[in-house]
Amino acid sequence: MNHQNSFAKLSSGLFLALLITGCSSLPDKNQEAPQAKIESIKKSTKKSSDNKAAANQQTSNLWDEIVKGYAFPPVSDDLVRNNLRWLSNNQRYLDRVTEQSRPYLYHVTNQLKANDLPLELALLPIVESAYDPFASSPSRALGVWQFMPQTARNFGLAQNHWYDGRRDILASTDAAVRYLKRLNTMFDGDWFLVIAAYNAGEGTVRRAIEKNRKQGKGVDFWSLPLSQQTRSYIPQLVALSKVIANPAKYELELAAIPNSPYFTTVNVSTPVDLAQAARMAEIDPKELRNLNAGYNRWITNPSGPHQLLVPVADAAQFTLTLDKLPQIKPMQIAGDYKVKSGDTLGALAKRYGTSVAAIQAANNLKSTNLRVGQSLSIPGQAPVNSPYAIQAEQEIAQRNQRSNSVHYTVKSGDSFWTIAKNHNTSVKNLLKWNDLSANAKLKPGQKLLIADRAITQKDGNKITYQIKSGDTLNKIANKFAVSKQDILSWNKVKNESYIHPGQELTIFLSAKN
Repeated sequence: MNHQNSFAKLSSGLFLALLITGCSSLPDKNQEAPQAKIESIKKSTKKSSDNKAAANQQTSNLWDEIVKGYAFPPVSDDLVRNNLRWLSNNQRYLDRVTEQSRPYLYHVTNQLKANDLPLELALLPIVESAYDPFASSPSRALGVWQFMPQTARNFGLAQNHWYDGRRDILASTDAAVRYLKRLNTMFDGDWFLVIAAYNAGEGTVRRAIEKNRKQGKGVDFWSLPLSQQTRSYIPQLVALSKVIANPAKYELELAAIPNSPYFTTVNVSTPVDLAQAARMAEIDPKELRNLNAGYNRWITNPSGPHQLLVPVADAAQFTLTLDKLPQIKPMQIAGDYKVKSGDTLGALAKRYGTSVAAIQAANNLKSTNLRVGQSLSIPGQAPVNSPYAIQAEQEIAQRNQRSNSVHYTVKSGDSFWTIAKNHNTSVKNLLKWNDLSANAKLKPGQKLLIADRAITQKDGNKITYQIKSGDTLNKIANKFAVSKQDILSWNKVKNESYIHPGQELTIFLSAKN
């Protein structure tokens, strides 16, 4: 998938029969209507789930269903040994990616099944992104499937001011399925070549095959002269599939995931403030945001379609909440516009009540130059964040800070600037986290709160750092003023190819940092 600068990367048929239509009005005098509506939706949900389970004779644990659908050719443990060894010593990693995949795994698995694809591919987003819908890479890949901008456009994923289909679990999974099927045809059903092409690009793999063919060498994946990143990608996936199939063999435990829909689709007729709706329906705003990560803001696309994903367990209450939400003031949506002679971005922004930056973002423009006949997507005026959205963002940030913060002891010669730089943050953040003014003085021995979301644990000079999409060993080593060799040694890792997003690294801080 052309992720050359990032790490080795972690709809329809069987999706869900339940479709709930929101924003219907309730009779004012019928006090029984809300409860009746909830019971009706619950019964519909249960009946749909029961029928589906009976029809397909599914197991209760989704992992078992995935293993039943394995179709990759056998691979010797020797080729994946180092990855298996690492996984067997990292129960916390397996726990984390299991929890992060829980909302999305049923949908992904069923889309793969509906298209007769190997179910090992349901584990591909773990290697790509650890199933983080907001994962991004330095090469601008995005979402659980880590689509590059151009590849995403090739498969119909919209990217504009309001919405990015690469983060939409429905749209991106549909695109990934179509892409994998195309690659499967291109490489004659060789799934290891397919996955290599998904990571490195079909052109790269084709050239490697042609080079080996001319030299009389093998043209299977294991023989090709591919980058270390791509060569390590498939062993990671295969090792993970082996662990999922038999966790006890590797002295690991795998938490069960129900083999039933986690979310359902709610259709609404007008734009919705996600944070306000979550608050009124008593749903965790972060969960609602993650399920609807395709929206760039806490509001659905004003031009529609107005579709939300909501946990099945909360769908009935959420639908009633939509009936009570105050309507958002209509926003001007200009849609597509063809550039005429004399047009400028400034004039267009003023005419349609938006900004130059918004038009540039919606059209991926790197400059303000326009050409006659050019087609532009003109977004509407972005609404000011609602108090609910602002509060939700603050709560999520505070929650992350509490669970991922460490304290730094100020040393002689330290400054806010050097401390911020060493911890990959800003002076502004340091001051905010510690409730200090801009002219505050530092004293040796003073404790400063450092809210680093990637630091998950601290014990004395030992920290546990969670690798983010786009991290490299060099970046991590520089961040904590240690060497790459030390990180590899501390974690019993052979080389950089064995680390990937979501994984945790043990790092020992020296006295100087």
